[in-house]
Amino acid sequence: MQLRSAILFLLVCMAVRLSGQPAPAPVVFAQDTLFYITSNMGTFTPAQRAEQVQRNLQRLAKLPLREFDSLRVVVLDGEAEIVLGDDIINSISVREAQARDLSAEELAQQRLVMIRQALIADYNDSSLRRVLVDVALFLLALLVFLAVFWGVNKAFNIFRFRLRSIDHALLLSRVALVRRFSLVTPRMEKKLLLFLLRMLRYTVLIVFLYLYLPFLFSQLNYTRGFGEQLMEYVLQPLRFLWDGVTGFLPSFLFIIIIIVAARYLIGGLRYIAQQIGSGQVTFTNFYPDWAIPTFNLVRALIIIFTLVIIFPYLPGAGTEAFQGVSVFVGLLLSLGAAGVIGNVLSGVILTYMRPFVIGDRVKINDITGDVIGKSLLVTRIKTVRNEEVTIPNGILMNGGVMNYSSLTEQHGLILHTSITIGYDVPWPQVHQLMIEAARRTDRIDREPEPFVLQKALNDWYVEYELNAYTHDSHRMARIYSDLHANIQDTFREAGVEIMSSHYMAIRDGNASTIPGSSGE
Repeated sequence: MQLRSAILFLLVCMAVRLSGQPAPAPVVFAQDTLFYITSNMGTFTPAQRAEQVQRNLQRLAKLPLREFDSLRVVVLDGEAEIVLGDDIINSISVREAQARDLSAEELAQQRLVMIRQALIADYNDSSLRRVLVDVALFLLALLVFLAVFWGVNKAFNIFRFRLRSIDHALLLSRVALVRRFSLVTPRMEKKLLLFLLRMLRYTVLIVFLYLYLPFLFSQLNYTRGFGEQLMEYVLQPLRFLWDGVTGFLPSFLFIIIIIVAARYLIGGLRYIAQQIGSGQVTFTNFYPDWAIPTFNLVRALIIIFTLVIIFPYLPGAGTEAFQGVSVFVGLLLSLGAAGVIGNVLSGVILTYMRPFVIGDRVKINDITGDVIGKSLLVTRIKTVRNEEVTIPNGILMNGGVMNYSSLTEQHGLILHTSITIGYDVPWPQVHQLMIEAARRTDRIDREPEPFVLQKALNDWYVEYELNAYTHDSHRMARIYSDLHANIQDTFREAGVEIMSSHYMAIRDGNASTIPGSSGE
């Protein structure tokens, strides 16, 4: 075979030399001449073309066996090319084919068969010499791989150790603007640089693996293509992410524009609400304490409307998986947030009903105190004993609220207390004594004057109720205490006993219940 090729090569060379054409160049692969290239193509001589084809064949020899079936012939404008995927292995011109009385396609088909057979024979070569050479090359490449891997990790470990040993401020912490607003502390900057160093190490190792693994596994016939396949497992999701990111950019810009517009709209509404809440801007029948709750409701509506607009532009919004997750989350919210939604609706109703405002003294069920905070979910009460009680708004809607402060400033709050006195004491005297006790009490208004009501004529006593006005609803407990003390003082000074439901006046010589009195 080699002798025949040599004789053919000499004959072709002699014919070419006599015709003045460039000398043909053999294409040699695995120490075997496959064919000759006899003509120029563009500025490339036959020798240059043959050398390029040999390099292509050496590269093909590193591929797995299944790739050889993908070699094919492509014909364009009379010329033919042997290709693998998008790579050109050998180009055949019309002039080169006519020299052999063939078309470019026929010559390309002949060369395709030669190339494929040579590659398959090289792949199936299992001679001892070939196996030893491949194993030696594989071990050498593996040692190089391990050495580079170890060196990269060693270098980055040194950088990391030196970075951790730095105690003073680094670059960003020295910038005046950063230092002024405390954006980056030296400790935070060190963590950031360590993170960037770790990411750089991973990037270098991944790039090295991507470039080196195919070469490493191509040294053995039975591992050809394993490196490409292994890296394909890693690169496929990365390509998917990259395609998703690049394809998402137009939608992302649209989402950014919508979010920025919504943000500025909310900012403008917040400013208007603050002006109304502070009283600088007023509207008829719109109370200042409605401003912030109304703004919160409008802001929630704007956010919901914004989400509805951008939802179709989110990645995967049209997929069944995304829709299934949306339905599942909606079901969870509907089942678990029933009580929350009820409290929110109650909070909205209470806001516009205005049963109280911040600072009012109220009574809710058995809890009496000042309102210190309210939201759409709860209302917080500070009791007279400095206890903070949080009450869900749903309870307020069901139980009702007693407000002591809403009418106090304009009409005053009526404080009332009852005592029982026997029938032996004239009722005008009782009225006078109770009114005198109210006049002695601080923070009891002189106008309107206190008054007494006779609430009941019981079997053994009369029940009298003292009513007195005050404009200080937040000190009700102290006013009641002082009022009760003054009632006891005025009745003791007048020598009148204060009866209760457990006392009965039987004058049979028993001592009087008035302190300091011996009775008659």
